[in-house]
Amino acid sequence: MQMIPGVFFIVAMIFQPESPRWLVEHGKEDEAAIALAYVSRTSPENEDVIRTIEDIKADFAGKEDPPLIKQILSMGESRVIALRCFIPSLVMFFQQWTGTNAINYFSPQIFAGLGITGTNSGLFATGIYGIVKVVAVGLTLLFAVESLGRKKCLIIGGIGQGLMMLWIGGYSAVHKSGGIVPASYVSIVAVYLYAVFYCVGWGPLPWVVAGEVAPNHLRTASLSIAVGVNWLFSFTISKLTPIMLNSITYGTFLLFGFCCIIMALWAYFLFPETKGYALEDMKYLFEKDLILRALGDAPGGRIFIGTMRATPVEELRAAAEKAGKISTEKSSVSLHSKV
Repeated sequence: MQMIPGVFFIVAMIFQPESPRWLVEHGKEDEAAIALAYVSRTSPENEDVIRTIEDIKADFAGKEDPPLIKQILSMGESRVIALRCFIPSLVMFFQQWTGTNAINYFSPQIFAGLGITGTNSGLFATGIYGIVKVVAVGLTLLFAVESLGRKKCLIIGGIGQGLMMLWIGGYSAVHKSGGIVPASYVSIVAVYLYAVFYCVGWGPLPWVVAGEVAPNHLRTASLSIAVGVNWLFSFTISKLTPIMLNSITYGTFLLFGFCCIIMALWAYFLFPETKGYALEDMKYLFEKDLILRALGDAPGGRIFIGTMRATPVEELRAAAEKAGKISTEKSSVSLHSKV
């Protein structure tokens, strides 16, 4: 049964176009335009598609893919680069501290603590819980990621997961007998809602955010470290969870609940919306007015910033292009004067 999703994934990948950046890097610009137009639901002659292809070409111009060690050493070359290399690892760290793997690995014990035992415990823990997650993450990727945006999904997911974990922790603290009471059914629903909120935010979105935020020329090293962090803390949580369930019992759920709330606050105050920006423009989001931009993108965030606004990305890009042209002209003049 576990092979079926993998087979579906392999078959579906056959029909997926190559990455536009990979195609441009290998000199297949026409194919890159077609792939980009396919994703954007527009034509290859669209002005935005053409501009994006030119931006990708400019980003590759004069640059080589450095070896992994050199990429790691280059992560601290500036504050913006360091921040963009740090965020992928941070969101992967956050993902594990939502407590999702605690639920995945120890759901039979958790359901037993809620009063569901025997065969029913395994059915609720693995069967129905898994179906809920598959359906929820599918709907999120299809409808929410691009319509709501990364930031709102992370906020909604973090708050929702946090509240569900706090409810489960509170229930476990009050009802220690393990018998079934009306609140037991609410707690079971809370476990499933936790899975839904995880799939809305901190399940799939860290992978999206990591891929977008990482600098293009340091992507290999940045994402390699991020994936390593993800697996490291997946292992850590799997080892800590049974110890915490035995020692602090309901405090385990409270801990994960407060962690989820902290993640939502980080997404609200410190993470700008990345939806709608090309990878080549990501640097401008973190270059200037980061907190101001993050609050401007947050629901109700303008309460905190009043009339202040972050410099639009379009202005930052125009200023960078102008500076680049001036630098090119100066180099040309210098070269002619030497001749």
